[in-house]
Amino acid sequence: MTIQSITRGEAAIRILAETEHIPVEGNACASGDDDYDREVERDILDRLDQGDVWAWAAITVIVVWGPFEARAYLGCCSYANEDDFRQPDGYFDDLVAEALEELNRTVRETYQQMKERELAA
Repeated sequence: MTIQSITRGEAAIRILAETEHIPVEGNACASGDDDYDREVERDILDRLDQGDVWAWAAITVIVVWGPFEARAYLGCCSYANEDDFRQPDGYFDDLVAEALEELNRTVRETYQQMKERELAA
């Protein structure tokens, strides 16, 4: 017997944006125009100085269903804010899909383990 996969609509989705520890310099932009790259880096650093975690963040998307949860991570991110990160067809959707895949794998494995225990009883 197989179980139906948990869908995005059935799960709670949380986002955690934390300070990225990889340096901004040399990692934020590689346009081929050194002046432009330094300008982008300066803007990010200015935002970080103002306490804006979304300027340069390590982002975790957490998908929760019942007692189960799964996470997907993305580092070296620079977004205006959470709404900007959540824009359709971007990394948010990719991370939700990745976490949902992991969540469903965990639920299926747990289900199988419970069935095996039931048969062994």
